[in-house]
Formats: sequence, C-alpha cells, structure tokens
Amino acid sequence: MTGNRVLVSLGALLMLLNSGALMASEGPAEHTVATISGRIAGYPSDWFPPMYVYAKNIDSRSTFAVYSGGSFDTGANIEYTITVCEPGTYVVFAWTDPEFSRVLVGAVFCAPADDGTLEPVPVHVSLGDEVTGIDIESGMFNVDQLMVPRP
Repeated sequence: MTGNRVLVSLGALLMLLNSGALMASEGPAEHTVATISGRIAGYPSDWFPPMYVYAKNIDSRSTFAVYSGGSFDTGANIEYTITVCEPGTYVVFAWTDPEFSRVLVGAVFCAPADDGTLEPVPVHVSLGDEVTGIDIESGMFNVDQLMVPRP
C-alpha cells in the first residue's frame, strides 16, 4: 500500500508542476563567467598578423585565451573578448601566432610608470563583470619582450 501512495503523490506533484501551479522560485542568476575585452591597435608593421590574446590569473596561474584574426589594414583596430571563468586579478597580453609570423612579437596591457618605463597593469575581475577598454596599443608592443608573460 505504501508504494501506491508514493506513486500517487509523485503523480499529483508532476501534474501540479506541469500545470504551472508549482513554480520553482527564481533567485538571482548565478554568474559563472566574466569577460575582458578591448582592441589591438598599432602593431609595429605594415600588417597585423593573427594573434592570441591571453588573460592569466596572477594567483591561480589559470590562462584563458582568444584568437584574433589578422588584417592587412595598417590602421585596423582588431577587437577581442576573452571569457574567464574564475574571479581574480589578471595580466592581459598578446603574442603573434607562430603559424603565420616567423618572428614572435608580444605585447602586454600596461601603463607608464613614474620613471617613464611601461609596467603591466593588473585587471581585476569578478564573475558577472564585463571589463572593457583593455586596449593593447602600439607602445605596448615596444616593451622588453621578456616582460611579456608566456601562456
């Protein structure tokens, strides 16, 4: 008899769910990713080779990447968006695709330091964020290539 009661109760519950009488409560959407976006401008050549743009978490060392196409337009602004799935502080950098460029050239998102040199700028990300304006520009390609992190 107990088995029949369970089946009847499950059947009644399923009918209520299907009818919409019982609705699951909708809480705030769980944020599981964030994005970092910007553009690549001023590559030091007469064309933009395809590049990989990376975001490396400073603490966990997790690295997320996106592939950007190249361009033969010297004035091109190549846009990118990287999706990351953990909060933290990131360093954003780019490297040319070795399949298309015989010379590896890297750049890191940075800003001038007090002494006039360039220093990497950390990018702080929380899940659900859309961090924009992380532009990698011409001066950032002219940094000491040892300063650009490796993926």
